[in-house]
Amino acid sequence: MRIGLINAYSTLNLGDAAIYSAFRKLLPDVELVGCVQDESPDLTLGVNFLPDRPRNCDAYVSVGGDIFNNSREWFVTKAFLKNLAELRHSPKRTILFGQSIPRSCHGLSFLLLQRYFKRLAAVCVRDAESHKRLCAAGVKSRLSYDIAFVLEGSPLAAAMARQCLERLAIDPSKAAVLSVRGFDSMYGHDNEAFVARIAQLCVELIAAGLRPIVLIQSGAYGSDNDLEVAAAIQERVPGTAILNPFVDDHMVPSWQLAMALFALVDLVIAVRFHTAVLALAAGRVPYHLHYSNKGRDLCRRLDLPGCDLASLEPASVMPAILATRGRLFDHQPVRAQVCRDFQWCLDQLPGEA
Repeated sequence: MRIGLINAYSTLNLGDAAIYSAFRKLLPDVELVGCVQDESPDLTLGVNFLPDRPRNCDAYVSVGGDIFNNSREWFVTKAFLKNLAELRHSPKRTILFGQSIPRSCHGLSFLLLQRYFKRLAAVCVRDAESHKRLCAAGVKSRLSYDIAFVLEGSPLAAAMARQCLERLAIDPSKAAVLSVRGFDSMYGHDNEAFVARIAQLCVELIAAGLRPIVLIQSGAYGSDNDLEVAAAIQERVPGTAILNPFVDDHMVPSWQLAMALFALVDLVIAVRFHTAVLALAAGRVPYHLHYSNKGRDLCRRLDLPGCDLASLEPASVMPAILATRGRLFDHQPVRAQVCRDFQWCLDQLPGEA
């Protein structure tokens, strides 16, 4: 059986890489094919990446996270229409799983989206706001969590994570890993203000006896590349380390190295959504500085510590951040629900698929 992963983006974002690997885990006996814009996709993810978008498949799964962003508020962008067009190819044999509907998708773009969603075999989203919007629009949908919750670490990744910290001369019991990102028209935050706040947060972490490590969660394209933001923070706070999981040879997937790191260190602070998801999947409670509905929903439904990034005041949140040190999370119930929900979506496909 051949299943196409449509609307795939890049393996240079470890959140997206984790999503592709999660589908590989839940579909162990099928040929998985996809298409990303990377020159050299990560082949450790278990997906056969083709030069063109998948066709002639038995079924299709729409993957990714906020792919239905529509950055021009009162118009419909070409990128949005391109992603939407993938849903038109074979809707009765297409399911959508684990995505969010960003607030930037409204008006005409949301009208088009819900029209095509109604034709799909199954729709399952990962946050309550998206679910509520779709149900109100008459789209039959299911609410679950991000598919990356099904992932697990490996002994090799754990050993590599220890080696990374040894190279940085950082004691895991004194390490605080945090993720960052650049912001553009998709998410309404000021980059300069963000860098200033995170730099001050690093100062507070150092004052508490911890060593901040900025994890490069994405080395992809445009604002979805964390290197420039990380460098700006390190320039302001030289005691901050940077760990880039994309620079070494691919002995393990980038997401697996990140999970091992989260399980190893004393503290995890998640700006990016999949830092929170993968930390939780590794059995650790992060402090989540969320910037969109997917992050707020994760905190609300799982009762996680966190705050809106726009209201971050580093000194005032430090007690709550430090309270998460070494705190464990039981990921089994969430993992089991994701597996059940994905199987339900598969069951909605026509018999020949």
